[in-house]
Amino acid sequence: MFYDHMSTHICYNKAKARTDTPLCIQLSAERALAIELIAHPIYELLSAAALCRVASTCRTAHASVQSYIGVAFNVDRLLSRFFPSASPGCSATCPHDHTHTEEHVRARAFRSLQAATGTLISGSTALQFFDRTFWPESDLDLYVHARHRREVGRWLIAEGYRFKPTRFQDLFEVEIMECLAKRPDGIYSMPGVLAVFTFVKPLPGLGTPRRTPTPEPVEEGEVISLPDSSDTEEDEEPKELKVQVIVTKNTPMECILGFHSTCVMNVISYEKAYCLFPRATLEERRTLISSSCRGRSRHRAEGLAKYERRGYKLIYSLPMHEVVPDPAAQSLYPAYGHTRFPTHCNLPRARPHQTQNPTFRLGWRWIDDSASWVLGLPQTGVTPPAPANGSTRALAHDPVAVCNWEVRPNFGMGALMHFETVACKVLRYKYLVTDEQLLAYLGEAFAARGRVEDDKARLELEEWTYCDEELPTLCRDFLHGLATRRLSSLRL
Repeated sequence: MFYDHMSTHICYNKAKARTDTPLCIQLSAERALAIELIAHPIYELLSAAALCRVASTCRTAHASVQSYIGVAFNVDRLLSRFFPSASPGCSATCPHDHTHTEEHVRARAFRSLQAATGTLISGSTALQFFDRTFWPESDLDLYVHARHRREVGRWLIAEGYRFKPTRFQDLFEVEIMECLAKRPDGIYSMPGVLAVFTFVKPLPGLGTPRRTPTPEPVEEGEVISLPDSSDTEEDEEPKELKVQVIVTKNTPMECILGFHSTCVMNVISYEKAYCLFPRATLEERRTLISSSCRGRSRHRAEGLAKYERRGYKLIYSLPMHEVVPDPAAQSLYPAYGHTRFPTHCNLPRARPHQTQNPTFRLGWRWIDDSASWVLGLPQTGVTPPAPANGSTRALAHDPVAVCNWEVRPNFGMGALMHFETVACKVLRYKYLVTDEQLLAYLGEAFAARGRVEDDKARLELEEWTYCDEELPTLCRDFLHGLATRRLSSLRL
């Protein structure tokens, strides 16, 4: 976990503590942790890493912190701002004798839409979720697979949102069909973006706002938004709710890994929330300038300035003592004479605790690895994904669960996120993978399955079978087998 590097500073002798501390004080402390009115205000003052450390001290503290996490990191409450229920509803523990209505029913309906379409929440909304803060001027950024763009847009319209076209866009149904930039160089300045649709709705109680001409969209880093008064005066209360649907060319994570810096690389799916750089983002309030192998987004200075105003320190290059190479990542050890990345001879020796858990881990990453902070989300009221057809198994996970990339040092320009896209006719979605051997293995496995599906289609035997549900198992089995083979050749 990302808090392990701090554990050495708070170690204590538990046996000695039990001996020296009077029993009455121990019991009083345990009772205090069990009382939410006492414990939760204390937890509000703790950072995310401190919460994890408290939870690891004893069973009582663990249960108390888990109770607080369920309240503080409530994604349904976060989404209810954009998708409010017609009535407040009842909590799960409502004691009154009447017909109970579900709390946050529309927020959970949206999460069911996420499950059905693989839609991800990112940008400032996801950062607010992890940081336990609130920025009233922020909007909701949805990163959508291209095949589901119409479904998500129509769902928002049914929820009372109105499509707000730019001066380069036509009606919603026309744009959905075309889904192409109107200019040769494209009007979207983020790599991997196919189109952006903005939906607005007046805030409850404010009535219908006066319609004004919509200017051309301008990118603000992690978000492609429309400039208005909130861009210059963040303290001004917004007059309407805004949801932006960012349609991706390949996969949502391709866009998210191309954000301007690491503090906004946070993702919320229907089942889990992922913070990719938790120690830097939540503990140290630092953000490393970043770009992806697909190119660097233009006009990102506004986004960087916005997060600098919000208290994040911009890092344009990692200090040399923080560059801890991953021996498994060959890009950190290029051929002799290659000057793009430093060789291991030029890299300084890191301190022991930095080697074990650096703030910005270089090399191969998986979205749910030990460098990320992953929170499971409650599934009450959320409809799980349905199978694509009668011969395909339903996904038991969100497609984002399979995401592998490499963090490379890009000296003077922060970090470079490198990945390749896995696309195959037996996969319903596209995925990111950077391991060359894994890519080759998946290519062979899916090529064989593709030939089987081609034979079935030619003979009209049954529906096309997609293999997305098998992908996590294939990746896990290959990597475990690779590690076993390498360890078996080790002679000590």
